[in-house]
Amino acid sequence: DDDAPRDEEAAAIWEKCGIPRERIYFFGKDDNWWIAGEEGPCGPDTEIFYDTGKEKCSEGCNPSCGCGKYVEIWNNVFMQYYKDKNGYKPLAQKNVDTGLGLERVNMLLQGKETPFDTEIFKPTMDKIRELSKNYNVSSARIISDHVRTSLMLMVDGVRPSNVDQGYILRRLIRRLVRHSRKLEIDFNNLEIIANTMVDSINNMYPELEDCRKIVIEELLKEKDKFITTLEKGEKEFLKHIDDVKDKEIPGELVFRLYDTYGFPPEMTEELAKEHGKTIDMNEFKELFAKHQELSRAGSTQKFKGGMADQNEKTIAYHTATHLLHKALQIVLGEHATQSGSNITEERLRFDFKHPEKVTKEQLEEVERIVNEQIKRDLPVTCEEMSLEEAKKSGAIGLFTNKYGDKVKVYTIGDFSKEICGGPHVARTGSMGTFKIKKEEASSAGVRRIKAVLIKD
Repeated sequence: DDDAPRDEEAAAIWEKCGIPRERIYFFGKDDNWWIAGEEGPCGPDTEIFYDTGKEKCSEGCNPSCGCGKYVEIWNNVFMQYYKDKNGYKPLAQKNVDTGLGLERVNMLLQGKETPFDTEIFKPTMDKIRELSKNYNVSSARIISDHVRTSLMLMVDGVRPSNVDQGYILRRLIRRLVRHSRKLEIDFNNLEIIANTMVDSINNMYPELEDCRKIVIEELLKEKDKFITTLEKGEKEFLKHIDDVKDKEIPGELVFRLYDTYGFPPEMTEELAKEHGKTIDMNEFKELFAKHQELSRAGSTQKFKGGMADQNEKTIAYHTATHLLHKALQIVLGEHATQSGSNITEERLRFDFKHPEKVTKEQLEEVERIVNEQIKRDLPVTCEEMSLEEAKKSGAIGLFTNKYGDKVKVYTIGDFSKEICGGPHVARTGSMGTFKIKKEEASSAGVRRIKAVLIKD
């Protein structure tokens, strides 16, 4: 087309490799072009298909047909272009992105209909059928695939959360829980299904056997968290679905399910699809953006640093959050970054990322480190610089999207350096003794500490 020429080069190379010309097919962008999303690196691909030997479904049956005669086993994507809102332009650095479908090859070599009929999945599929009161193969495949993927992610150290890989894992577990409910599988039996999968693949992944108990416990924990949300969200969805006369479900309903019931939009999208409808994702995104703006506006009504008021006591508590933040990273690891804080004259509350309960010994060590810095009577200094300079200086930058071109960096002696709006004490020696009163879960993957400063 106008954006890219016909790929005669790939065809010529295949012919040179011995593939007859009549087995080489040309297709347009709909069938033979790869791009991740609306914008980004992209290009034509050359896909390799296996002919199963089945009869053609029609005279025009070819590798682009979905009848099952031809199975794609390998793909080479020629990343030659970059697409943006202005169209396509050649990439300065081109590459080939290639991938073989290992399980599809396994399936074909064994003469099976699908990868789910091979020894990797079959025991789990059989177990799901046995435990189901309302079996359908589509849901069983989703459960089998998502159980395996979830277990492998957790073996690699990923835990369910609302960010990055943790969010992907959370979505996988929530989806398999929903499809277990569709099959009317007792949720307590998910442990049996997970163990069946481990038994099927632990010879290939010995580390999965080593972590069996831990990863299955994590999966079940996330399942328990989601069941109530799932039941309430589905009930509310079904209550309103008959009122939606159009094919598209309004973003307002999608947002209400998310905001009121914690029901993920991708789950609403899946439910909508099962009812022959789509969702207005653009309207949902607009409402979600407005919700974020209102939340930010509400935050600006408070004083800086999560303080409900601003006086000598709250300023000391705010400085203490910096010492606590650094101490947590020393004791627990650099992942223990701040998720939020709230300060009053009576106490500080500090939320931080950590996947499990902090032990008594770890809390005692955190407390000791903070009090050590207070006793050292460290000076607290402030510099104003660009955000880029602040990052280069080693300052911890949290919630950096709220900052302007210039930021304040507060340094506490040789111990802590953070981007912050302030205010802080002049020296740590005036703060008193730091005492942790409570440590608890705030949300998935986030812990909360409540602490006080006791004046000597």
